[in-house]
Order: sequence, then C-alpha cells, then structure tokens
Amino acid sequence: MIRIGLGVMACIVLLGGCASRDTQGITMATPPPSPSRLAPEIPLPLDIEQYADAPCSMLKPGQAITRDLAEGVNEGGNTCTWRAKTPQQPQMTATIDLASGGLEGLYRKRVRLPYFEPTDVRNYPAVRYDPDRSVPDQGRCTVSVGVAENALLTVTTTIADPKTLNYPVPCPDAELLANAIISDIARS
Repeated sequence: MIRIGLGVMACIVLLGGCASRDTQGITMATPPPSPSRLAPEIPLPLDIEQYADAPCSMLKPGQAITRDLAEGVNEGGNTCTWRAKTPQQPQMTATIDLASGGLEGLYRKRVRLPYFEPTDVRNYPAVRYDPDRSVPDQGRCTVSVGVAENALLTVTTTIADPKTLNYPVPCPDAELLANAIISDIARS
C-alpha cells in the first residue's frame, strides 16, 4: 500500500515538474496572449442581418429625415440610397456591413484613417470617419454604428451645394438617419 502511494506521489511530482520547466530541450507551448479589445462593447445587439438583402426596409416610410428626399432605392447588395431632390438637400446612403469585422475591425484600422472620431448614436458606439480627409467637411460625412459584434450600420451623407447651411458640418445629418434606422429596427 505504501509502495502504491509513493508511486502515485512520484508521478504527480514528475508531471508537475514537466509543466513548469524546460525538460531536456522540450518547451511546453503556451498560447499567445489574445489582443486586447479596442472598440466599446455593443450594449444591446440588433438583428440587422435580416435587412442585408433589402436595406431600404430598415427605415419605415415617412421618417422626417427623408421627407424631402426621393424614396430610398436599393443600389444593389446591402446599400440603400435616398437621393436629394435639390442640391441643398443631402444625398444619404445606409449600408449594412457584415464583412469588415464590425466596430472592432474599424477600430483596428483607425491609424490608417485621416479622420477618426468615436461618438455614439442612440446609445450605440459609433465612429465618424473619413478615409481621405482629416475633417468631415465639404458636405460629406460617414458614420459607422456598431449594432452587433460583427455588424455595422454605415451612413454617409453628401451635400452638393457649398452654400447649404449643413455643408461645413454634415455629420449631424448622417447621425439623424442612423438614429431613425436604429429606432425602427429596435421597434420591429
């Protein structure tokens, strides 16, 4: 009985020693540390995938933000466009992005974007950004909202007339459309 107890004890000591040190040139592999999260957590994920093939259905008809725009048209794929009726009104697009890695993917490429400003839309973490310019002016702004871990709602507003009041600050228009879309999806 004592011999069995000593044998078990010797195995435990031997196995314990193998796990903690280099034995005869063999190193036990440890998994690499996981990269830390950059983007904020998504508080209450929305099921936006259901709109990927019909993105114009994300927004219910009659929303104030699109009242003076032409009816939304699916531009093919996962983008809906509301065209301006006059140069003073913004053209707006809303895209469902299920391929770029969500908000975390956008945060990971932030160093390559001349303009990157975290914000929030309807309590969802969002980013105002521009891949070409260091400020969102000249009538164009893009806002991506993290609506699920791997999904973004990306809204872009473009104003053609430089004399328009919102031309130098177009982001509020993009955020209003994103807010209306999120409200409608949350109520669905």
